[in-house]
Amino acid sequence: MVLVTQMKYEESPSCTQARNKVDVILRMNELPSRHTNAVSLIAELGSESSAHGLARIVSSKGTKRRLIWTLLVIIGLAAATVQFSMLVKKYLQFQVVEVSEVKDSMPVEFPAITVCNIEPISLRKVRKLLSLPDAALKKWLEFVYKFKFGKQSAHLSSIRAFYENLGDEAEYVRHELKDFMLHCRFNKETCGGSNFTTSFDGNYYSCFTFNRGNSDKILMHSTGPENGLSLIIAVDNDNPPLGTYGVYNIHSNILHSAGVRVVVHAPNTMPSPVNHGFDVPPGYSSSIGLKAVLHTRLSEPYGNCSNSILEGSENYNNTFFTCLQLCKQRKIIEKCGCKSSDLPELPSSHSVPFCGYIKNWREMVAHPDNYPPNVYLPKLICEEHVSHEMTTDRSYEVSCKCVQPCHETTFQKSVSLSYWPLEFYQLNILQLLYNGTIAQSQLDEAYTYLSNITDEESQKEDSTMDKGYSSKEKEQAERASKLIRQNLLRVNIYLEDLSVVEFRQMPAYDMADLFADIGGTMGLWMGISVLTIMELVELIIRLIMLLFYTETRQMPEKTTLPNGVIQQQQAERRQFIRHDGLESSV
Repeated sequence: MVLVTQMKYEESPSCTQARNKVDVILRMNELPSRHTNAVSLIAELGSESSAHGLARIVSSKGTKRRLIWTLLVIIGLAAATVQFSMLVKKYLQFQVVEVSEVKDSMPVEFPAITVCNIEPISLRKVRKLLSLPDAALKKWLEFVYKFKFGKQSAHLSSIRAFYENLGDEAEYVRHELKDFMLHCRFNKETCGGSNFTTSFDGNYYSCFTFNRGNSDKILMHSTGPENGLSLIIAVDNDNPPLGTYGVYNIHSNILHSAGVRVVVHAPNTMPSPVNHGFDVPPGYSSSIGLKAVLHTRLSEPYGNCSNSILEGSENYNNTFFTCLQLCKQRKIIEKCGCKSSDLPELPSSHSVPFCGYIKNWREMVAHPDNYPPNVYLPKLICEEHVSHEMTTDRSYEVSCKCVQPCHETTFQKSVSLSYWPLEFYQLNILQLLYNGTIAQSQLDEAYTYLSNITDEESQKEDSTMDKGYSSKEKEQAERASKLIRQNLLRVNIYLEDLSVVEFRQMPAYDMADLFADIGGTMGLWMGISVLTIMELVELIIRLIMLLFYTETRQMPEKTTLPNGVIQQQQAERRQFIRHDGLESSV
């Protein structure tokens, strides 16, 4: 028994080599079962997926049940795809909503104030021109009366035609700031001509702008008339020269009245007195209360606003109206070969003639017999035709490509009037405003009347204050008061509230809303969440790894053992089994 238990089964070297080759072949045959293939991997993750429909398909054992769940998953996927496309379409519309917000406790920028005399020419200067023997103004009036211009007669008798054909004379007879503005006070401090910028307008000639925007912003921290802009203005409403009267343009709705045209606009924007201004009459103190309104708009892709600079006779910040005005001027130049005096100048239009310009009008008035009485003006007719088309049909705006500014400030206005100045203060106000230079003004007559009345009363021994004016003094006092109130006015422009109303555009449906709705859609129809997507990512990674492993793994070559070696190895194994069994039984 001891000898049997100590027996060792020894193999020959050839059998050991054959055993190793057989083991290799067996390992090769066992590879598919040791490494999970792609189908089993997908089935494994599908059964564990948080997408309930996919898990049901994998875990279902019955064919019918599996087909039902497959159909339900397909229906859910189709519905989710349709709703998903609707959500994307809604997002790509880039719709906006506008919300309003009241902002308190913040400084408000003071606006630009543009003031124009409604009567564009100074009658005092007209007197000087008419006193010259060969004044061009006389010849122009003679030309207008001698010839006929058909439907364009109204334009030829207007102030615009005077400027288009007598540019130098028009520049001369327009109002000057030193005669126009008698007193200026802003935020309890004195202001003057250096605070104003002069511009030229085809309808009003001289316009003067306070806070043009060339310097730093003027931020206001207080309200009321005492902290705003206060102007005392002389409108130069003098009596016409004896025997001379102007030509009234019945087709104009804005001219031939006394007072000033006031425009309140944002700094560094182009004023438009005709379109955006309001009249302030003489003989009154006008109070204009302002409230700022901010407009904030979205740029691409939600909108098409722009903060660009518009190039006209000067550079201005972009506004939709200014852009259209410049575009209208370009259209008229393109179609008619001339420019309109009613629209702003373009940088390239300085050498372009006005549509109402008549080149040989001096020759025509000097030799009227050499010309027909009816004058045909094709360029002026073209301008009127194109302007009328653009007024009635806005299709031209498409080619203008004008957009709203991204940031715009407008001002709400409230206007009130009071009688000014009272007769009791009229003499003293003339002394303060003119300070010894009143002899050069049309109000010299009024000052003389009031001064004489005061001097005569002061020289009388008995007090006559209770007796009232004599008929002559009363007539002089009424004449003086009429002259003063016809020519002077006061305008106070101020902020009545420091609260700013902001209208701000916001995306109606932004990226966050899109993602939220996509998540809700996928969860509703498929039960899919972000974690489910991570499971899909994991599946893709494992499939890639499996593919990479099977392609790069070096497979050993197949080895075929000789029949003799196999038979010998089988006999040795049977012998080993017998010895092993014998040893175990012992």
